[in-house]
Amino acid sequence: MPKPLATAAIITIALAGGACTSTERRPTPLPAAGTALPAAGVGTLGGQPSLTPAGPQPGVGTPVAGTGGSCNASAASFVVGQLATSVASDQAKEATGAEEVRVLFPNQPITQEFVAGRLNLMTNAENRITGVRCG
Repeated sequence: MPKPLATAAIITIALAGGACTSTERRPTPLPAAGTALPAAGVGTLGGQPSLTPAGPQPGVGTPVAGTGGSCNASAASFVVGQLATSVASDQAKEATGAEEVRVLFPNQPITQEFVAGRLNLMTNAENRITGVRCG
């Protein structure tokens, strides 16, 4: 084997062997069963700082705002045929007892979740209200 080729082979083997070693810290083993763990926000666990809980998270055991109301769509039937203005929207909201109003336009993508306190005003291409429904 020529000398430059042998030198290159030795260097390649040495680099490959060095790449197999790890300088990472290994995780701390878990404590034995029955051993008490430190409270959140106190000390460290496994070399990592612990975090203090941020409080209740939305959607986890807490009600979502706007889902507990009531709505009586038939009470807003008087707005059918009117232009979908803020005045008509406010009148319909007051008449139905809805917490919020959503104006839906033709071919508009909408979310499908049911919200009991929401009034939907369906409109046509001329922005006239064609129907009312809750949800």
